[in-house]
Amino acid sequence: MQQQIGKKRFYFFLLLILLFGTSINNKVFNEKKDLFYNLDSIEVTGLSEKFNLEIEERLNFLKNTNIFFIDGQVLIDQINNFNFIENFNIKKFYPSKILIKLEKTEFLAKTIQNNKYFFIGSNGNFINFEKFNDEVNLPIVYGKFTTKQFLKFNKIIKNIDLDHNIINEIFFYPSGRVDIKTSNNLIIKFPLENVKEAIIIANKILNNKNYNNNIIDLRVPNQLILSNE
Repeated sequence: MQQQIGKKRFYFFLLLILLFGTSINNKVFNEKKDLFYNLDSIEVTGLSEKFNLEIEERLNFLKNTNIFFIDGQVLIDQINNFNFIENFNIKKFYPSKILIKLEKTEFLAKTIQNNKYFFIGSNGNFINFEKFNDEVNLPIVYGKFTTKQFLKFNKIIKNIDLDHNIINEIFFYPSGRVDIKTSNNLIIKFPLENVKEAIIIANKILNNKNYNNNIIDLRVPNQLILSNE
């Protein structure tokens, strides 16, 4: 009888050792597994080396985080802090890498807001001029306007195929009406409505080599006024 009790105790002891050893092994395995999926590389491409590195450094706080639990919205929010970015693509490469491809917005014009220069991006943002002050061959936009107003006007010009390179200055008035000044000091005054039709007329005049006035006034419906004021 005592021998049987001894055997039972022995087997129970072996079972405890087996369970304890399995728990340790599972814990070690899980710890190693978690380390295996920790993010250790963030690569940003698509911009200049300077901006790629700046954005990588901003995202460094995500390193050593399990890649499965990194919320894509966190990455998007950080990228959106750089308002000169128009498009981006984020890919996770398991077990430990994230690749982010970025596309800079197109700079369409410059403007002055609160005594500071900004670029107007095709993404609808006013962009810090100091970061990109080497890009200067763009028209300057004056007046109080929204980027939505400018983009709408710019889209019409683009669709009409008016040469952007000849536009030096764009003036927005409180009424919403627009004038432009070309590189040879020609001023074109557009109406408040039917702007597309007015730009078509202006473009035909600009393509006429015999035109030598310096003002094209299209503000009055169904009238074309040419002058040298």
